[in-house]
Amino acid sequence: MTQNIWQKDNYLTFIEATSHHRTEIMRVSMLAVILFHQYFTSAIPFNFFHFFGYWGVDVFLFLSGMGIVNSIKKYPTSIYFKRRFTRILPSCILCGTLKYIIFNLFGTSIAVLKEGLNICILSMVGLDSWYIYTILIFYAIAPLLYIIIQKAPLITIICIAFLYIINGLTVRPMVGFDWMSPEGILGWTIERLPVFTCGMMISIWKSLDRKILTYSFIFLILAIILKLLEKLCTPFPVLQVCIMMTLAIGMPSLIFITIFFLQYTPQVLKAIFSFFGTYSLEIYLVHGFIFWALKIIYACISPWLLMPIAFILTCLSAYFCKKIVDKMTILRGGLYKKCKIND
Repeated sequence: MTQNIWQKDNYLTFIEATSHHRTEIMRVSMLAVILFHQYFTSAIPFNFFHFFGYWGVDVFLFLSGMGIVNSIKKYPTSIYFKRRFTRILPSCILCGTLKYIIFNLFGTSIAVLKEGLNICILSMVGLDSWYIYTILIFYAIAPLLYIIIQKAPLITIICIAFLYIINGLTVRPMVGFDWMSPEGILGWTIERLPVFTCGMMISIWKSLDRKILTYSFIFLILAIILKLLEKLCTPFPVLQVCIMMTLAIGMPSLIFITIFFLQYTPQVLKAIFSFFGTYSLEIYLVHGFIFWALKIIYACISPWLLMPIAFILTCLSAYFCKKIVDKMTILRGGLYKKCKIND
């Protein structure tokens, strides 16, 4: 039976509840991300995900910040880097290489497809996505950031907030949605640095209680209001800067709402969600390629038919990529052990 985060006699702290439901939260967030990236229709309820769905990525980064703290505490720095990068790079290389080969075999003759997918040699290591760049950078700086947060938490908050504001007023408006240039990578990464750091800070301090959760909820409501204002009026840089900063502070409440939702979710939906959590990385790596390619190549087909086909192909591709990576990891581990025995 799922334990209630607010149960009076057996109260779970926010960190305990988040750790307990981590995989389930990732499942819901991954589903939100791919619904946000589906290019087939903007009808209800899909327009909701076009509006708010990109926050699913922020949930992933927040959870990564929390999880990385435990990894830094548990392992030496060398082991930490090995575990972090070997988790993400094999899937990136496999999925990216397959996309690159398929695109060059079938896609280069279609100019629109080539322009929309932006496939290049960097795709072979998964670096055709801003998220992969960003998470690798966060993995690299996390041990140093962990030390700085512990020694000077207030200075860390001030510096990150200052860096975030400067980035939001200068770099991000300049690069827009370009994530392949060095400026674009820098802009997208700094924009997500507050939410990643918030995850680390909460995991380090372990002091989030109901009172702090209440303050977080206020910031989440503020982020939603600002997002609505952005939709209703002409966007301007200051408003967009405030949205992501308030969301970072409000992220614990968004996590809590997700946990509350999961406690009352039917088992059928949980079974559907489970796949998106287990294969979240692989789904993220392949879904954009499949969605966009099908939309361009089969534009004449009804989106209500094309969309489920794209989802099925995405799930199958992610499943087989994950199985191949797991098999390669097992074989590599077996060969490594055999070499050690022979030595």
